Amino acid sequence: MLSVLHQKHWKRTVLLICLLPCLFGCGSGSSESTTDPPIPEAEPVNTTGSGTHEPQQTAAGVKEFDGIQFEVPAGWKQVPLSPAQRGMISASFQIPEAGDGVRLTLSSVGGGVEANLERWRGQFQLPPGEKPIQKTIRVDGVETIWLDLRGTFDTGPSLRGAAESGMRMIGVAIPRSPRDFYLKLTGPREQLLKAEPEFEAFLKSARFKQ
Repeated sequence: MLSVLHQKHWKRTVLLICLLPCLFGCGSGSSESTTDPPIPEAEPVNTTGSGTHEPQQTAAGVKEFDGIQFEVPAGWKQVPLSPAQRGMISASFQIPEAGDGVRLTLSSVGGGVEANLERWRGQFQLPPGEKPIQKTIRVDGVETIWLDLRGTFDTGPSLRGAAESGMRMIGVAIPRSPRDFYLKLTGPREQLLKAEPEFEAFLKSARFKQ
């Protein structure tokens, strides 16, 4: 009698063991996986724009922009162009030794020299009694126009959105074909005073390769 009871108990135990996988693993085919979903990959960091965190490159040495070769002074930093600048600006520089507010851009633009000089004049509100300083400088045998403006600088809502007083700009126009070449140095007046000698040396180092 005892043996029979043991056999029945053993059968129930075996049956329970067989049913365990179904109790925990069986179900509809739409059961959710217990594996965590993969973490989305972050987008690659953009290193080609012109934001405040963009890397700067030491720029000293001979460099060529739009067929013109320049001797870049030691200490100048070349700043990567933003998406909005590409296609309009050929190169952008900072001159830290003169001050954080000094910027130099190089570009090749159509429309004629006088029209672009007039556009620069329109960006400045000069103090009473002050006039633009314009002169001619020979660069590698070519006459270039040097335009010096001082006052309140307003590039319009598309760029800064606010006028800045106490500013200065030295713009240089080099006649070229099919598009003229421009150098535009901007910044606070006292900082531009420090940058002016190196900028003029940079300009006179130009050699036309094309």
